Amino acid sequence: MTSTGSDSREGNQGRSGRSDGSEHGDVAEQRSELLEAYRERSADDSGSESGSAADSTGTSKTSREAGNGESIVVDFVANFVAGGDAAFDPVKGRVLMSERRLVLATSKTKTTIPIPSVYDIAVGQVPPEVEEFFDYTVMIGYVDGDYRRSTVIGGDRETIEKFSLLLFRATLNGSTALVTHPAKVGGRVMDTPKQKSGLHLDYESVTFPGSDVSTADDGPFSIDLASVIFFEVMERSTDGGETRLVLSVQHVENGQTVTSEISMTSRRKMNILGRYLRLIYHWIKSDVRDVEIDESELEVLVGLYSTAEEIDLASLLDINESELDARLESLHEDDLITDEEPPVDLTPQGRFIVNEEFEDINV
Repeated sequence: MTSTGSDSREGNQGRSGRSDGSEHGDVAEQRSELLEAYRERSADDSGSESGSAADSTGTSKTSREAGNGESIVVDFVANFVAGGDAAFDPVKGRVLMSERRLVLATSKTKTTIPIPSVYDIAVGQVPPEVEEFFDYTVMIGYVDGDYRRSTVIGGDRETIEKFSLLLFRATLNGSTALVTHPAKVGGRVMDTPKQKSGLHLDYESVTFPGSDVSTADDGPFSIDLASVIFFEVMERSTDGGETRLVLSVQHVENGQTVTSEISMTSRRKMNILGRYLRLIYHWIKSDVRDVEIDESELEVLVGLYSTAEEIDLASLLDINESELDARLESLHEDDLITDEEPPVDLTPQGRFIVNEEFEDINV
């Protein structure tokens, strides 16, 4: 077994002053609003692959139809370098995307990228050849006949991140995967058979609908991305002598560390799924790096995570209501919970901190 790529949580740095150089602040707040809109869109889609049409500043309520009947899910103006242009001279034009293709159009040229030809999506990594032109980009690698090409699209962070999420969804939603869950519980290897499943991306999770994977809940198995503590992409040999990429994900489930394994026949899609996990993991982690949370607030987070909604949390923690209200207000200000008054859910950032605590206990 050969590891071909990995990502894991960096060493624990305590609950206060997690590290310098985080994006918490204005960027984190903008991303919170962006991802809230993304979650609402996911709910509106009800499992569909399309989503709503996007313009240069946000989203509209309905999709528009292209002349060939395809729904346009993205439409905004941006600067881009299309098709691996050796001159690296950005041009301004429209970026349009349907469920089937991405189109970069100017008054003189049009570059069409079929969605199934996309093999890589790199967000926020500005290539040195164009860094003088762009502040924030997404670089898209795709196959054009016998050649591999790339295009770089630049713009403001919110627009590029929103577009990138939709591109990931268009590329991966509806794919077929083989899922082994649980492959391990703690360090114990389980004799769990692979199950064929669908795959659907949301911001907070990767869901595997239509499978027979057993879960504690009645719904389909999903991996909460805020619960991930380690993942790596490995090459494994099949019984037929071929090699296949396997994504091994360690995550916290019901307070214990569980390993799930996902594979797809398409190496292209496996690469993109790994990119997506790294991106969301980085976003969630960077948003909590400089959040200062004391032990009393951590107790509230763990209590919210571990108990039913009808439980009297103040009595459980042996504090009065005014003290609980003060802690909830502080946690809400740090974007760790969805509201400062019950009913309250943890945000992905809040779940990340709680799962870090569970990881410490398990270790």
